[in-house]
Amino acid sequence: MVTLKRHKLESYDKRNNKPSKAWGILFAAYDIVRHVEEAGYYDLDVNKMMRDSEIAKKWREQYPGEKAPDNRNILKFDFSTDLPNIFKEYRLQIMPIGGNQYRIAPFNMYYPLVNMAVPVIPMASPMKMASLDFTSVTTEPNAQTVAEITKMLTYIFHDLNPQNREVVSTLSGKNNVHDVRFNINNTVAKDRPIPLRIETWQAEIDGVYESNKTVIVVESKMKFPKDFNIRQLFIPRLLIEQTMEKLQQHKDTYVCYFVKTKDVYIFTVYRFTDLNNMNSITLQHQYKFRLSDNPQNIFTIDGAAAKAKYNSDEAVRQARTLIAQTDLMPHYPTYTDGKPVSFLQANNLQVALDYLDFLGESSATVVVNDEQVARSGAEAFVDTFKYDRRQYNYYLGWLGYFGFIDRLSQGKIVLTEKGKSFNAAGIAGKNKILIQSMAAHLSSRVILKALLDKQKLAVTELADVIRQEMKDVPAQSQISGNTLPRRISSVKSMCKQVLLLMGIQL
Repeated sequence: MVTLKRHKLESYDKRNNKPSKAWGILFAAYDIVRHVEEAGYYDLDVNKMMRDSEIAKKWREQYPGEKAPDNRNILKFDFSTDLPNIFKEYRLQIMPIGGNQYRIAPFNMYYPLVNMAVPVIPMASPMKMASLDFTSVTTEPNAQTVAEITKMLTYIFHDLNPQNREVVSTLSGKNNVHDVRFNINNTVAKDRPIPLRIETWQAEIDGVYESNKTVIVVESKMKFPKDFNIRQLFIPRLLIEQTMEKLQQHKDTYVCYFVKTKDVYIFTVYRFTDLNNMNSITLQHQYKFRLSDNPQNIFTIDGAAAKAKYNSDEAVRQARTLIAQTDLMPHYPTYTDGKPVSFLQANNLQVALDYLDFLGESSATVVVNDEQVARSGAEAFVDTFKYDRRQYNYYLGWLGYFGFIDRLSQGKIVLTEKGKSFNAAGIAGKNKILIQSMAAHLSSRVILKALLDKQKLAVTELADVIRQEMKDVPAQSQISGNTLPRRISSVKSMCKQVLLLMGIQL
């Protein structure tokens, strides 16, 4: 017996979408909260969901004229932002348990994905490709193929264990896992893990790769989310364990969350330390790569390029030159509608640049849960990047602060010529625009120079710099004392990421 407390959601954490509406009806119709309190969980059959005549009637009564969603559109929660409001309010989550059954319980199912300050390694293809355009990789399978061709995966395997020489792809697609038993941490009664036993589970696997001593299970995405559902990595990991036991062949096994952003390939490697506990996931390493046309960046284990080649000194000289050539902005940036741009709050450079690319696409709307929404609006950002509405304002502000987007009258968002030029540029051109954009602002200019000179700046010094930069900003838009440390952290993080992107080792 547990008591579920209903938590009030902040406005930025709410979703006014069809999944939230549908689950509000389902929770009320089946008294799900009471059942979870009494039994610890509630099992729901998909036939009792949106196809049920009584549920369909309730939908028509509450949302007349609005088409009800399909079951498949209200059952996929790979990211915490996708959870319907009522799940968030009661700290509940949902898990498929086989057949048409889903279990609702206080599962702890999400793990944060951190964008770490690690070097961005240039990798070149050992051959010229005629069937795959490396400049237009838009699907997860193609991104994995590029990672194989350019030896990114070989680099990772060899770094994990020098005895790993060759890498082969072994599994992908739908695979059945039998007699699955494990525990999941409990978000309410934290001292009581929730046990699960499932006879057969169909796992959707993006890729499994194997080398001499190591196996890696890969989950692939084309955007960098705030977090991910641990189940996506854990169930395939159980399948690999079952296969190794059957074959009596055991190798070190890792799992990897692979994100291909616009220009960077990011592999975050984890291990499960206890295969009886889904929450035993532990971060091991993060690798970042970018494509290169330089044949010196072809990776070979035995050759001189056994470790990624850097010309960090040359990159430092280029960065210093670009900063010196850039004048400071005479005024703090404002939008065309007259409002000052918010000072930096975003922390993930890849999300910011992918969002600029997303805003630059031709269609003004996108489809979210069978509904057309504005591409530049909060709902499109949340659905695409899996961050909440507060982060939408942070990343929009980041793009506005550096002059990549503008806000016109009536709040219309448009790309500036600078934003369009950035999206059209190659990697070197993008890096140049980024450094010059940052160097035009006093706070990021000071931090860039300090990082290049390997000097430390006190928080009080940086606070004074930000105050100086914002001296002409109206009082209501100034940054309060409690907020300053977070803003300083954001500027420092973004400056580090840009320098690492240029190949500068910090």
